[in-house]
This record gives sequence, structure tokens and C-alpha cells, in this order.
Amino acid sequence: MPALIDFDTAMAMLSEHDHSPLAVEQVPLAAAGGRILAEHISADRDLPPFNRSAMDGYAFRHGESTEAMVVSNEVRAGDDPRVIVAAGACVLISTGAAVPTDCDTVVPVEHTNRAGRGESMQITATVPGRGANIHPQAADAAMDDVVLTPRTRIGPAEIGIAAMVGCEQLAVHRRPTVAILTSGDEVVASGVQPGPQQIRNSNGPMVAALIERLGGHIVLQQHMLDTPQMVTNAIGEALETAEIIVTTGGISAGRHDHIPAVLESLGCGWLINGIDMQPGKPARVGHARGRTVVCLPGNPVSALVTGTVIVAPIVRAKLGLTPGPRWRMVRLAEDTRCNPNRTLLRPAMTPQADTAVIPTWQGSGDLVHAAGTRGIVRLPLARKAVAGTEVPFTRWP
Repeated sequence: MPALIDFDTAMAMLSEHDHSPLAVEQVPLAAAGGRILAEHISADRDLPPFNRSAMDGYAFRHGESTEAMVVSNEVRAGDDPRVIVAAGACVLISTGAAVPTDCDTVVPVEHTNRAGRGESMQITATVPGRGANIHPQAADAAMDDVVLTPRTRIGPAEIGIAAMVGCEQLAVHRRPTVAILTSGDEVVASGVQPGPQQIRNSNGPMVAALIERLGGHIVLQQHMLDTPQMVTNAIGEALETAEIIVTTGGISAGRHDHIPAVLESLGCGWLINGIDMQPGKPARVGHARGRTVVCLPGNPVSALVTGTVIVAPIVRAKLGLTPGPRWRMVRLAEDTRCNPNRTLLRPAMTPQADTAVIPTWQGSGDLVHAAGTRGIVRLPLARKAVAGTEVPFTRWP
């Protein structure tokens, strides 16, 4: 096996490699949640389109406010605001209603004697300043202002904004198709009672959840026993089916680790062939028949960590996003053992935004310790990092 490349080199190779975004497609607004926007969205009119009352109350001309003002009219949400407001009078107004054209101030109803139409309204608190409790026309955006930009992941707020400016469809990047192939004779499906020497398949559901969160579209999910023929058949089907193939396990130096040899026999060339990191040293990235192939280790923590730092950037790039991983600095809560020769990545909790707590773990097979963690810290190349040391942290996808 070739010499391992260091972690920084591997990340640079991933970010610099050509992962051009996939084609753009139009989807109905109702189906756009979670997708990546591929166009600018502009306001088709001012937002709000009129001076909008922010309160249930009374609208009046600030310069004519007196201790008592006759309630001459009422404007509800959706009413035409072109109503006549006599000198020194006020108008009963609802939240969201258009403020009458010649009014400039609203007093909340709870700061008045709650007078009805035709009665005398008295302000029981300090008279509000001019413009109070009015959401001005175009305060949010003027007509033709850009309200959503490309490479935005569309959530509930973005759906609402798009609807607000009249969009019925959105242009989004197509989701990359993904095949997930787990491996191992000792692995059984989650619904099967394992024998004393067997384990349930945790990698399949875990990697699938990661892919779905990233925005990939899973088109094939299959488990392979450790036989050359089964591995060949499964990988062959995956190469015909998906744009990204993710495997777990079967990539070390054992006699029954057939995945690398099978991929090479199918024309796979390696971009990355092992990384000087823990966990995740055997991870590989290659290309075969125009498809991207990512081989993750079989231990579940290794699969989770390498899925985050390797698979996530590839999927993000195909969606038109900055690949990542995106790191921010946090401080270690406790003294931590490191490795002066190899990059260590550890699942960590963040009880405060700037603090990381690394749970005790029993190695890369110990997925239980990752419960409640929020992402990964990268430890320095040293024998030890004392509490308070700043280290990079990236969230799980």
C-alpha cells in the first residue's frame, strides 16, 4: 500500500478536485425544502408593500395628537387604507392592516381606554413617537432587491420568502444519487437476532442518515458478504446506478478485504489511498467509470468521522456548496492525550459554544460514546493538549 498522505493534504485534494455542481432543475415550491437554490430570487414588489400596523391599536397624525381623539373609522387587515381621517381624529386599526395614507403613528390598544368607533379615545400612557408601531413600506426589501441567493439551503423561512414574492417553482441543484454498500460476514440486518459472534448493521442506517442530511439521494443500499463475487456484483450494480458509491469495511489488508481489488479491476483510479489520521486511516477516494467512489472503514466511529470529513465535502460540492469541512475554534475542557505523529479526530460535545468535551472512548468500534456529541475536534500534533487549548471543531452534517 502506498505511503499515507497527511490529513491537510487529503483535505486539500478533496477541495481542489473537480466536483462540479450537478445540473439545475425546477421543482415546485412545496417540494423545495432541503434543496440548494441555484438562482437569485428578487422581490416582485416592496416588502411590506404598504405601511403596516404592527399592533392592534389606533392610527393618527402625530402632529394632531391630543388627550382625546374621536375614533372616526376602522381599518382591518385587507381593507383599503384610503379612508378619511378628520383633523384631530384617529382610526381603529388591526395588526397587519395598511395604515391610512395620512396617518403616521399607531398607539397600542392596551395603552388606551379601548374606545370604540364614534367614541373618544384617550391615551393612558406616554404618547408614542412619530412612526411608532408602524412597519414601514419597503423596510424589509424594496422591489427588485435580491431576497434569496444561490447556494442557500432552502428551509421553512426560505420557502416562506419565496412564496411571499410569488414563486411557484424554484431552480435548485439536482441531488447526487448515492449507493451505500456495507460489508462483512459478521454483520446482520437490524431486524435479525445476531448470533454470539455477530453484530447488527449500524453503518448502513448511519451513513444513510448522513447522506440524507447532506442532501444526497440514496438509490441503492445493499450489504455485501466478504466474497469476491458478491462484492463484484454489488459494486457493478452500484456503478450502473449511482453517481457516488460509498462503501464501508473491507478495505484493510486482510485476506477477505476484497473491495479495493474489485474496484481496481473495474477501472477505479485512486485520488486518496489512505490518510495519516485516526480514526479512518484506511479511507480511500477514487473514480471509476465516471463515478466517485468513497471507501470508508468498517468500524462505526471511523465510518462516522470519515463520512463527515470526506463524504460530506464531495456531496456538498456536487450541490454547488463550499465543500468544507468548516472548522471553528473551541477550547478543550480537560487535558487530552494527543499523538505527535498522526492527526487525531475525536467526537466531542459542546456544552458551551466555545468549549469541547471529549467523552472517554474504547476505540473506533465504540459508537456508544458518540451519543450526544455535536461534531469532531482535531487534536494538535503533540503528546498532550492541556485544558484551555484551542482546537478546530466541525459539526456533524
